[in-house]
Amino acid sequence: MRRIALVTSVLLAMGVANAGPMSLTDTVTDLANNSSDGLWFLPSGTSPSHDSLYYRYFNQDWDWDHAVTYLGDPSPDASGVRTLLSGTLTVYAWQADEADRIIADGTALGNLQQPPAGFPDTWTTKVFNLAAILADLEDGMLDVDIDIDTGITGSGVIVGWSQLSVTYRWDWYEQDPEPEPEPEPVIPAPGAVVLASIGAGLIGWLRRRESL
Repeated sequence: MRRIALVTSVLLAMGVANAGPMSLTDTVTDLANNSSDGLWFLPSGTSPSHDSLYYRYFNQDWDWDHAVTYLGDPSPDASGVRTLLSGTLTVYAWQADEADRIIADGTALGNLQQPPAGFPDTWTTKVFNLAAILADLEDGMLDVDIDIDTGITGSGVIVGWSQLSVTYRWDWYEQDPEPEPEPEPVIPAPGAVVLASIGAGLIGWLRRRESL
């Protein structure tokens, strides 16, 4: 599968002097197609047809995996908490019908998008919301199955590609930096105090003499 690198990385709450609550939101995607994994996705540039090896029937169900890599804990003291915010699975298929079901990690997500009436030989795109199985994506892996026709009769279907997209957030609290210690006051030595007093007295005596 061809993995798409991190596509967004936004630092949300900076705080004063880089202290206080911090948040980093990111989205990762993984694209599965025939160019790299050799499964039953129609190869790019190949025309779909009913005679194609990739036109699969009810007894030719198959599955594929998605994998995404999350950013590591960005907090300086490894105290960050990762929260999965949303996820979608998008499947691009040819001649799908209302009986072609997508199952992810054992949970039925729904059926593929049927083409408009009168145009069966058409590509359609269906986006499935993964809110119900976000917890399953904590490990960054998603197993997808297609149950073609969910029975023993019906037409076949071709899948062009599948894409997983996951948005998540790291939260942590950055402490205020330690304040610099106040400099200790300089206390003059006793001898210096005595000399300063004698000097001040001598200057005063000389000024009085000059004024006489």
